[in-house]
Amino acid sequence: MFDRWLIAALTLAAVVLWFEGYKAAADGPDAAPQGAKRGILGAGGAEGGDASLDLPAGLQVDPATGLLMGVVPPDIPGVEPLMWELLRTYEYRPKLEGMPADITKLDGKKVVMIGFLMTVFEYDDIRDFHLVASHWSCCYGVPPGLDGAVRVTLKKGEEGLPNTIKPMRVIGTLRVKEVKESEIVYAIYSIEDAEVRIMDF
Repeated sequence: MFDRWLIAALTLAAVVLWFEGYKAAADGPDAAPQGAKRGILGAGGAEGGDASLDLPAGLQVDPATGLLMGVVPPDIPGVEPLMWELLRTYEYRPKLEGMPADITKLDGKKVVMIGFLMTVFEYDDIRDFHLVASHWSCCYGVPPGLDGAVRVTLKKGEEGLPNTIKPMRVIGTLRVKEVKESEIVYAIYSIEDAEVRIMDF
């Protein structure tokens, strides 16, 4: 019995030491200070993003949270830029009680957002997904919550998307309403009839 506990403790210690060594090697000499959070696109570079990846003008990564901030203005008249900062001002309450007027006034309007794909039901030829502000708000980090995810459904005739980690620009009609599955609310913001462009830099 004691042997099993000893083997388990040694194995755990080896894993911890390996992870710390791996992390130190990956961080390198220019690593961020201990305790600092990495940006959504990795450590280093301007605005907390990866030095090898240039974000479009008007878009940056908050170095404290790793979340996208700002928006890429569209070159299409009548399309409203929609920023993550605005959506995050509302903390969900049933029936969207207390939803700020700055958000409700955009309901039914054509908007543009930048974010990252988080799959929900499909893993290839994706036509229905959640747009999130950070990959860290997906599988390996803190879930984004209802205020940090936008359900996106593609416009009829739009080609389905691959499961990509690249940022994407989404243009479509914003709907501010509860979306339920088996009586569970899984979205309060949706972009319908969306046109999506995967952004290569």
